[in-house]
Parts: sequence; C-alpha cells; structure tokens
Amino acid sequence: MDLGSSIRRRRKPLARDSRARGSAEKSSRAKSSRALGKAARLVIAIAAAGLISGYVVATRMLFPPGAPPPSLQGVPDLAGRAFGSAAAMLADSGLSVARVDSVHHPVIAAGTVIGQSPLPGWTALPGAGVRVTLSVGPEIGAVPDVTRLLAGRATRVLQSSGFMVEVDTIESEAAAGRVLLIEPEPGTELALPGAVRLEVSLGPPTLPIPDLSGMWLDEAIAVLDILGLVVSEFDMRYSILNVDRVFAQHPVPYTQVEAGTAVRLTVGQAMVREP
Repeated sequence: MDLGSSIRRRRKPLARDSRARGSAEKSSRAKSSRALGKAARLVIAIAAAGLISGYVVATRMLFPPGAPPPSLQGVPDLAGRAFGSAAAMLADSGLSVARVDSVHHPVIAAGTVIGQSPLPGWTALPGAGVRVTLSVGPEIGAVPDVTRLLAGRATRVLQSSGFMVEVDTIESEAAAGRVLLIEPEPGTELALPGAVRLEVSLGPPTLPIPDLSGMWLDEAIAVLDILGLVVSEFDMRYSILNVDRVFAQHPVPYTQVEAGTAVRLTVGQAMVREP
C-alpha cells in the first residue's frame, strides 16, 4: 500500500467535518443575532408606548391645559365726548368706567372728557375699568376792590386771585400810583384767568417853569398867571441894570412843577441917592 495515498484519504474526511462545524456555528450566530434584534425592537416599542401613555396621562389627567385667555379689547379715544357718550362707547368696547375725576379747565365745557387711563390705543381685558377725567368748566372768581391801593400792590392782589392785569396810566389830580378805575367793576364774576384793566394816576400834570429873567415885573406875573402859577412873593433888591425887572426866581427855570405852584421872584430896585 502506498503511504501517501493513505494519508490523503484520511485528511479528506477531516476537512469535511471542519467545514460542517463552521457552517453550523455561522448559522447559530445568525439566529442569535436575529433574536437579539427582535428583542431590542420589542423593548424600544414598549418604551415608546410607555412614554406616549405617560404624556397623555400627564397632559390630560394630571395637568390638564387651562382655559384659553380671553381676547384683549382696544381702549377707545374718549377725549372731547360728554360723559354719557364716553360711558356708552366703553360699554360697546366691552369695558367699563372705573373712576371719574374732575378738574377745572379754562376753555372746555363742564361734563366733557379731557383725560383717560389707559390711554387710547392701549389694550385691556374684557370688563376692565377705564379711569376718566372730566372738565367742570372754568374756575369763577369775583374781581376784588383794589381802588384804595397803590398800583403795585393792587396788581399783586389781582394776580394772586387768578386774574391777568393790564395797567393804563393817566394824568389826574390824584396822587401818583393811585388806582382810579377798575374794569370790570369790583364784584364782577369772571372765568379765570380773566382780564382786569386798571387805570392808574400819574399824578397832576406838570409843566416847566419858564425863564423869567429880564422880564418886567408885570410881564412876569402875567406869564405865570397864564400857566396857572402864582407869585408867592417878590423880593426887591437894589440893582443898577435890572430896575423893575426880574433877575432871579425860585424854583429855577425849567423845573417841572404842578399847576398852582407858588413862584418867588427877585426884582431889581433903583438905588436911592442921598441928597
């Protein structure tokens, strides 16, 4: 018997057994892998189902969603409307009047809306209140009697009472600064700030004393009389050049004086020669 052929015959069965065992192991591993994949998918499906069930229970049973918020309402512009009209407009907008304040206004009539809070264009919840400010019209004041006061103090009294003051001045026999006239007359009621006019004395009219130097005495007296001035007295003094003529006066020329002012004249007198 050939030894080489005998060895080859023995190796062939061994190789076939080894290949059979390898195929069986591969098949076993494939089956195990498919089983593990099915198990993993099953676990994932169960976990997902649990999460979904928990979310549904939490959102529907344990923590249900609240009611949806109501729609906001726009606040209308109430300025210039009468109170009744403003209240009706708020009601039509789903709002209400929360509080009413009132203030004096020099121009806007009483009962008219001049302010609001919230402001126009803002939004508010349905049924919310809007604060409204109404005009009660102008404040009324009576003109005080300031005829016994000087102009400065009279003006301050009127201004502190809420009036606007206009001052006109005129010449009069009353002392300077005295109030002569009030328009409108004291006690008249005006809407503040009302205008009041005062007529204030500048005092008696004045005029400048003319220069009487060099005039004859009779001539100087006539000029003063025409101007409403009087000669209080005249002094006679010896003079060579101004005999019977005025050469001094008091008050001095061009001084501003009132009518009736007395003027003292100094007149020249001829020197008497001894026999």
